[in-house]
Amino acid sequence: MYDEEALKPIRAQLESARDQLDRALARLKSFDEVRFLRWRCTDCGYIKHFTRPMPAEVAPPCPKCDSKSFVAV
Repeated sequence: MYDEEALKPIRAQLESARDQLDRALARLKSFDEVRFLRWRCTDCGYIKHFTRPMPAEVAPPCPKCDSKSFVAV
C-alpha cells in the first residue's frame, strides 16, 4: 500500500522518540531511591560521610557501635 522508503524517516523519528522516552523513564525511576551524602546512626549518632550520594543499604554497619539503623542527614 505505502511506499516503504517514504515511511523510513517517520519510523526513524518514532524510534528516536521512543528511545528518548525510555531514557527519561529510567532516570525518573532512579530518583525513587533515596540517596544522601551523609547517614547518621540512630543508636550512637555517628555520621558516616560518602563522596557521592548513596542509598541507606550501603551505610551499615556503624563503625562505632555496629548498628544497622541509619537515617539521612
